[in-house]
Amino acid sequence: MKNFEAINIEQSILGSFIFDESLGYKLDELRDDMFTVSYNKHILNTMKYLHKEKMSLDIQTISAKISEDSGINVSYLSNLAAMSQCLSIDTHIGILKDKYLRREIIKNCTSLFQALGDEGEINSIIYNFDNRMQKILNEGYVENDDSVTSICERILDFLGNNEEIGIRFGVKFLDDIIGGLFKGELTTIAARSGVGKTALALQIMLNCMEQKKKVLFISREMSNEQVFMRNITKRTGVSTKSMKNKDLDEESWQSILRVMADFNSSNLIYINDRISTISALRKRIRTLKPDLVIVDYIQLMSVEGNMQNREREVATLSRELKNITLDFDIPLIQLSQLNDEMKDLRPWGERPMRDSKAIFHDSNNVVYIHEPVFGDFDEAVKDINKSKESILGAKKKGVKLVDLIVAKCRDGETGFRHYCYNGPRLHFQYINY
Repeated sequence: MKNFEAINIEQSILGSFIFDESLGYKLDELRDDMFTVSYNKHILNTMKYLHKEKMSLDIQTISAKISEDSGINVSYLSNLAAMSQCLSIDTHIGILKDKYLRREIIKNCTSLFQALGDEGEINSIIYNFDNRMQKILNEGYVENDDSVTSICERILDFLGNNEEIGIRFGVKFLDDIIGGLFKGELTTIAARSGVGKTALALQIMLNCMEQKKKVLFISREMSNEQVFMRNITKRTGVSTKSMKNKDLDEESWQSILRVMADFNSSNLIYINDRISTISALRKRIRTLKPDLVIVDYIQLMSVEGNMQNREREVATLSRELKNITLDFDIPLIQLSQLNDEMKDLRPWGERPMRDSKAIFHDSNNVVYIHEPVFGDFDEAVKDINKSKESILGAKKKGVKLVDLIVAKCRDGETGFRHYCYNGPRLHFQYINY
């Protein structure tokens, strides 16, 4: 359709509202970015305002509301009204939306070719192109999301609806302090070896599954079978050692089968032990579209290219994982090792992070897991009102007293709380004290 014909469509639609004010309810179907002429955009927004305020859409009222410097006069508005009787308004709105969709699709394709020519990360480029195309086709328009007006609209929509506001950790202290797992946020869980960071990540993953959320778990430390066995242990109490040695009685077999059936029916957990690079991770996210990604752990991921500097490599990995949260609009949990600099002191701040402090700086939230010793242990024993002997006796059975520490939370407070870590069940238990 030629450009002047498209302009005539815009004018005819606006004229229909002047000619028949009972059509005002159809203004909600229109947006000013569907129009190509600035005059027509201005008139549309004026009409929408008047209709919202329950005012007349006649020529005099519209003319009085439009500013004098707009260049729009009564004669122009009269011409609009005269053009309104050619075709039905529904037909014209349909043509207008079709033209708009065509422009947006062309614009999206042009952006795709430009991004490919600029040699950006291909999986992210394709993902963004696909998301934008789906929004164009499903909603009929694309949000101009960088203006304050658009941002305010999204915040008001967020505050006013009853939808879920995030994914719960399912660990009371973390939910109380951090509030949950939110899109675009990077959360780091860090601890020394054997303190339970993978166990905590698996506990969060299973809690997410209970919330009907799809989770992609990247394991660079264990095979996917080993990770899944740990999930079975958490659900049944059957130890991974018993499963590896095939030392199972009938009751254990039945428990394992029930858990497997539960996981299969939900089909929300994906465990990948082959992905080692950021580009491969991006590709899998684009295909799977998970609600949450967990990387166990960052120091075992591989950098694509030799940087000849370990600190720079890990900093690059951390920055890329943070970029993934923004590019794909999802939360991501990365696990990290701690160095020995703090020795047995309670970890805090950026110093304990192994290889690169950028891990701390890139994260929205940082959670440390620490087993208190010496004075910290005595303080913890007093806090939970238990005897030192009972706690040490439980430790011999694999049940430890630990601290969960929120060392960083960009949107809230920090602090720590004593927890019970049941090693045989790979479970962090809230202590009510």
